Amino acid sequence: MTIFLGADHDGWELKEQIKTALQSQGHKVSDQGNLKHEPDDDYPDFAKKVAIMMKKNPTSLGILLCDSGQGMMMAANRFKHLRAVFAYSTEATIGARQDEDANVLCLAAKELNLKKAQSLIDTFLNTPFSKLARHKKRIQKLKKL
Repeated sequence: MTIFLGADHDGWELKEQIKTALQSQGHKVSDQGNLKHEPDDDYPDFAKKVAIMMKKNPTSLGILLCDSGQGMMMAANRFKHLRAVFAYSTEATIGARQDEDANVLCLAAKELNLKKAQSLIDTFLNTPFSKLARHKKRIQKLKKL
């Protein structure tokens, strides 16, 4: 499984740290940008790049970062095949994976350090979808919206 990363200028530094940490743990990581700090970049561009790659790799996961994480979440959820969630707590991240089979984690780079971000990411990566019938039904309804 590949983890696709994307971040704008506000999330760039933390993305770089996360990329190094994930690679050192043996994860396959694909950085969709920004590849250097560019103060005039726009978060929707990187959400789109991750979305395109995830469409080609349906079992992959994504991690997106911007200042608040909210912009990336809004951009990612424009793509029908993505179920992006904002990680504000461990419990919420567990629920998003177990119940909604979230496949994109959005992080608030201005609020997190690497240790806290890594904790949320580890939870995201290690929590499986429950596959309960009621959760599958809800995901199907989301796809039809």
